Amino acid sequence: KEKVLPENIEIREEVYEASGGKEIFISAEDFEREILIGYLRLRFPSEKFFRPEIDSETALVRELHVYGPEVPIGQTANENAFQHRGFGKKLLSRAEEISKENGYKKLLVLSGIGAKEYYKKLGYDYEGAYMRKFL
Repeated sequence: KEKVLPENIEIREEVYEASGGKEIFISAEDFEREILIGYLRLRFPSEKFFRPEIDSETALVRELHVYGPEVPIGQTANENAFQHRGFGKKLLSRAEEISKENGYKKLLVLSGIGAKEYYKKLGYDYEGAYMRKFL
């Protein structure tokens, strides 16, 4: 089994309408070998979306997932694992850039309890049920 090489991984984006808003599917993939490393679902919510934390200047990360064997936070990934190798950080960074380019001032992440410290290390803080970063 060949190793996935970082230089073969591309970040791609697909934009589509969802629930009256716009969603951008950002993926990290080795297209040569047809391997999905991870993805992020970025939502620009419709004006009808209601949560007290979300206004017209707020974008939302609905999901961030990196595939492969689970690697506990703080441990080093082996060469077959994609987690803890910076792919999630690259996807999140691209989501921040896209949000800024589209005029959004705040990015919220819907995060499980176990991942909140990860987002804090990347400059996010708590806001209601979300993790938040001002862009």
